[in-house]
Amino acid sequence: MTLKTHHISLLTSDVAQNELFYTSVLGLRFIKNSINQANPKMRHIYYGDFMGTPGTVVTFFPIEHLKDRVDGKMFFSGIHFSIPTGTSSFWQQRLIEHGFPVTVDGLGRLHTADPDQIPLRLQEVPGTLFDWHINYFSDISADSQITGVVGAELHVPDVEATGQFFEALLDLPVKGNVVSLDGVQAIELYETRKQAPESRFGRGSTDHYALAVESGADLLKYWDRAKTLGFKREVLIDRGYFRSVYFIEPGGNRVELATTNPGFTLDESLFDLGTTLALPPRFEAQREKIMAYFAERGVKFDEFKPYTGTGHLEADGKVRAIHDEQGNTRND
Repeated sequence: MTLKTHHISLLTSDVAQNELFYTSVLGLRFIKNSINQANPKMRHIYYGDFMGTPGTVVTFFPIEHLKDRVDGKMFFSGIHFSIPTGTSSFWQQRLIEHGFPVTVDGLGRLHTADPDQIPLRLQEVPGTLFDWHINYFSDISADSQITGVVGAELHVPDVEATGQFFEALLDLPVKGNVVSLDGVQAIELYETRKQAPESRFGRGSTDHYALAVESGADLLKYWDRAKTLGFKREVLIDRGYFRSVYFIEPGGNRVELATTNPGFTLDESLFDLGTTLALPPRFEAQREKIMAYFAERGVKFDEFKPYTGTGHLEADGKVRAIHDEQGNTRND
């Protein structure tokens, strides 16, 4: 079984800019307003398709006053998104109109960067979102919306050693410095310079790339195999929305495996995703304390409103959203 992308997690220095870009420019849905489970005083925000389907999800840890990142000896770089066939012109125009310059490579893929200077690549892939995967909050036509995360770059000192990690531990084929995932999905390996500086996390850094597995039994299989093979294991943990294991590949980057269940509707209904402070079960007893901490810092968790069915798909494939006089989606 070839593994698929589950999600990718990064750092942002400006949560307001981040939310505006990923929802209003890229058209993703804000699906979860939560906490960093290793540090409940840090937020963790999630975007994806309307359902928060694994493979469409991008998450961020907002950290104020982050310094610029140093992409040195080892780092993940960028997010590769899939867009429907024939929509590159639409996306190029949209990004430019919103003030984000775009270049086009020899394969026709679009390249831009988000407000934290995270490199983004948009590439055409057959297929469009359908049914409840369509983001009904977005002004982007259903047949043009981003359909998922299909990869990233991984920069390491020893490409061969990192490739062996993916081959031996995860049974993923590696050819031409490309780790092949399901379908067109791939992690592209690049060898860093021997003189490269030490990497340092900062605005736009990638914390980890997560691949999807079906069950907890799969996690245990890879966890035990990593020990046998001598790869570095970090932690096996229940995140509430999914269970995970984390490994450190030979180059020093974090790779996660995560189950596809129970999913983001564990504590919020489909229509309510992203509208409350969502806490995994093991943090529920701390809710009042956590809420008070963020309230003192002016953080609100009700900025995104529930979907009430007033946005809808029209005959021409365009999603019509309802707005108030200030231009905010109201959907009530």
